[in-house]
Amino acid sequence: MLKRSLILLILVLAQSGCSIEEGGRSYNPVPLTAEVRQELEGLKRDFLTIEELKIGSGSIAAWGRKIEADIEVRYTDGTVVYRGPIWMYIGLEGDVWIHNASARGGGLSFGQRGIKLGLNGMAVGGKRRITIETELVHSGLLVQGAQGKNGIGVRQEKLMVEATLTASCIPVL
Repeated sequence: MLKRSLILLILVLAQSGCSIEEGGRSYNPVPLTAEVRQELEGLKRDFLTIEELKIGSGSIAAWGRKIEADIEVRYTDGTVVYRGPIWMYIGLEGDVWIHNASARGGGLSFGQRGIKLGLNGMAVGGKRRITIETELVHSGLLVQGAQGKNGIGVRQEKLMVEATLTASCIPVL
């Protein structure tokens, strides 16, 4: 009995979440319905090419988690669009979404949908090369700066992203 209790305690401690550092007061997990899951899997299958450069051994980036990564976004001709950190809440809405990365300057606080899909399923410590087809490329990236948010325009072209996942956790107050 003591052995089972100890195992349960270790599992609970291993699954502890991270804080909402950005000042959000609450968040609401968005249910991942079968229809939404099927749509996201279809977009990932049809418009992303993922190459594993290094397999991580930490927590997995998944729905309902706060994720952090170091990324480099570039066009296929090699032109760099953005290089630096990214912080996102996946599958959560409310104050957390509004305050996403607002306390940290110089990080990407809103990314391409393809980046979110490409990071999904990646383990902390892992590195991926993600090719995003033009169908998933939107008009811009939003970078949090000292004076507020600054947009980076993105051409409607294929994007190449190299990402190293640095954190994935369930946000708690």
